[in-house]
Amino acid sequence: MNIRPYKKKDRAACMEIIKSNTPEFFAMDEVPLFEEWLIAQEKGLLAHDVSEKEYYFVLEDDDNVLGCAGYLLVKNSNEIFLSWGMVNRKFQKLGYGKKLLEYRFKSISQNYPDKKIALATTQDIAPFFEKYGFKTTNIKPKFYSESLDRYEMEK
Repeated sequence: MNIRPYKKKDRAACMEIIKSNTPEFFAMDEVPLFEEWLIAQEKGLLAHDVSEKEYYFVLEDDDNVLGCAGYLLVKNSNEIFLSWGMVNRKFQKLGYGKKLLEYRFKSISQNYPDKKIALATTQDIAPFFEKYGFKTTNIKPKFYSESLDRYEMEK
């Protein structure tokens, strides 16, 4: 298993990963937004107006991309925002999500040790982040879709 920076050649595998998690964990309209994020990463551009810097990584095993995850440094704030973390449905519950999260924690602690970490996720994924010290700060019902609430969390 290896975690490394995202490259353009990873786009198809990352798109398969989000599709394997849609509509259970991502809303259908998030799929094109994710592709826009990937294209921005490939071009060295910032995908979000609020970003000062963005990072994205893939987790691979035997050259197969099984998961991907990143974070962004929020401009003019003391906040890091975790973004687009996911593991292919076929490989969930095997510890890959934990490895990606720990990798991001290590990267953040090395690059931005004094920043607060925040994220937005859904009601089904929030318990995963709670195990790592995240607390829910706000819930927006039916934010992503009829069945997907937005849980805003901080650590």
